[in-house]
Amino acid sequence: MIRFGVAGQQFETERLIGDRRGLSGGPTLVFVAGIHGNEPSGVIALQRVFQDLDRREVSLQGRLLGLVGNLEALAQHRRYLSRDLNRIWDQDFSRQYYDATQRAPGLPEEFREATEIFDVIEPLLKRYSQSLGDPANHSKLYFVDLHTTSAPTVPFIAINDQLDNRNFALQFPVPTVLGIEEYLQGPLLSYLNDFGPVAMAFEAGQHDDPKSIDVHVAFIYLAMLAAGIVRAEQIPDLVQHRRLLQDCGGEQQGIVEVVYRRGLALDDNFVMEPGFTNFHPIQKGALLAQDRRGPIRADRAGQIFMPLYQAVGEDGFFIVRKVPRWALLLSSLLRRVNFETILTLLPGISRSQLQPEALVVDRRIARFLAVQLFHLLGYRRKRDDGNVMIVSRREIQRT
Repeated sequence: MIRFGVAGQQFETERLIGDRRGLSGGPTLVFVAGIHGNEPSGVIALQRVFQDLDRREVSLQGRLLGLVGNLEALAQHRRYLSRDLNRIWDQDFSRQYYDATQRAPGLPEEFREATEIFDVIEPLLKRYSQSLGDPANHSKLYFVDLHTTSAPTVPFIAINDQLDNRNFALQFPVPTVLGIEEYLQGPLLSYLNDFGPVAMAFEAGQHDDPKSIDVHVAFIYLAMLAAGIVRAEQIPDLVQHRRLLQDCGGEQQGIVEVVYRRGLALDDNFVMEPGFTNFHPIQKGALLAQDRRGPIRADRAGQIFMPLYQAVGEDGFFIVRKVPRWALLLSSLLRRVNFETILTLLPGISRSQLQPEALVVDRRIARFLAVQLFHLLGYRRKRDDGNVMIVSRREIQRT
């Protein structure tokens, strides 16, 4: 049990906020909150929801779990202690987790936190994987990672662009961001997504804004409804919850795609220019930030996304652009007819021998194929050295 404070109030929590089981064989919905210790609103929101469900004795049509991410960082109100807990979910973590000899003293504190989280999650993934071959007993599995941001923001969803994720995200009245996983190393949602279930991140608002807690509560209930954990009549304030998200989102609806990331090094002395909020429109050449090399200007038009206004972070800002509806419809159609099988017949494109789910693109030959085309088909860059680009698609990878 740890204690943490928010706006002068004290709270307590354990790793497991709640675990409620209802109808056997129903869907399982898992929330992770506080994976960054300076983002406590998701933890408080989950506590409120579980308390409300207990008070009203709500019968679930599946299983609902709430987990805390970085307990020690939450107690100290720090983003992380030694390593960002939302950047370590990769092959190194898998090797260390499954090989006890790799769990040597001296590993970062966040590795212990990640291990305790995955101790709860791994049995769910195993059961889900085993049920894929048994349609009669297959039940859906959903993961939602709850966050807040350092700058004021409208609530939004971030997903890896696979159709199951997209279909789930489109049930919420907030904007959805695609492609951020292409720029980040080791986020939790990408790690879980590779096992097959639906996974998304939800950003409710600014870290210290009390309204972020209410937005998280509203989203949790709507996610329970979308996943089939509860029925509409079991959520007395359903209309208010949906209206809160709509009002916070304003005109920012639909899907946007990340087209640029400004990564940071420790000695960059990065300072964001004041006044930017998520989805703030910018023009090419706009002054965005300063670092030790001088002014940083936008190299393209778009919308600013996740501007950094805190002392710790690896991402200065992103730039996003709206994805037109016709592109989304075309994307779904091309994936359903397995259009990617035609790609390997084109000059300069081949299947990777080391990673069968990946394509190798020789840009010196396949000059006419832009990154955007591969995005339409659900592919993301895994490596890009200018002449050779390797892309992979999660639906194929899981198969």
